[in-house]
Amino acid sequence: MSFFLLKGIILTVVFFLFSTVFSKSIDPATIASSSDVSIEKSFKNENEKFSYALGISLGNYVNNFFLDKKELGVLLNKDILLSGMRDVMFFKSKFSNDDVSKILTELKKKLFNLKKTIEAKKTKVNAIQGEKYIKDMLSKKDVKQSKTGLVFFIEKEGEGIHPGKNDIVTVNYVGSLVNGTEFDNSYKRGKPLSFPLNSVILGWQEGLQYIKKGGRIKLVIPPTLAYGEMGVPGIPGNSTLIFEIELIDIKSIS
Repeated sequence: MSFFLLKGIILTVVFFLFSTVFSKSIDPATIASSSDVSIEKSFKNENEKFSYALGISLGNYVNNFFLDKKELGVLLNKDILLSGMRDVMFFKSKFSNDDVSKILTELKKKLFNLKKTIEAKKTKVNAIQGEKYIKDMLSKKDVKQSKTGLVFFIEKEGEGIHPGKNDIVTVNYVGSLVNGTEFDNSYKRGKPLSFPLNSVILGWQEGLQYIKKGGRIKLVIPPTLAYGEMGVPGIPGNSTLIFEIELIDIKSIS
């Protein structure tokens, strides 16, 4: 059987093994309620203390593992998992190794398909919410939309020249999703960001060219000009992004 396929199950099994063996010698409730003896002195030796700490660590992993699968609609049974553990320890397993490998492969496939379905639903909802936000935004005064679909509102035009795509710009900004979730903020970091304009998402490349040094602009960027259907960590797929940007400086590259 593939170790990586079974890794989550193996850790779960190890946890139950420690829990079963350890509970015979130490009652956690007694330890927790003891006021006269320190917790560490309640263990017979150092190995018992290590075992208990390992049990807690693995127990946390198991709980997260089961909760994660529950969110996908897969309700795994801890008692039956423990019975499988006990059966194999006493050579009474109902399944051969090949059987187990096939069943766990089926589980992996099921989890993958469920996750894919859920993600598809989320991206569809994100697209709908983004379209609604853009529609509402366009109803406001002085808000414009370019041919590419970028929505923008110039709060302050600034002075001097507009940046070109090959220029290095320095900006402060706040980025958020249409539901109000803030995913980035240079003000909170206490340091503006400098970068070649042609190195960022298309919405920024276009939008920053509408203002000059010292200008401020609000961009509402549809997924096609941002991170598309896939998204990136912290930004779900099909997300419409909102940026409040202050263009601090422009450095032309000759």
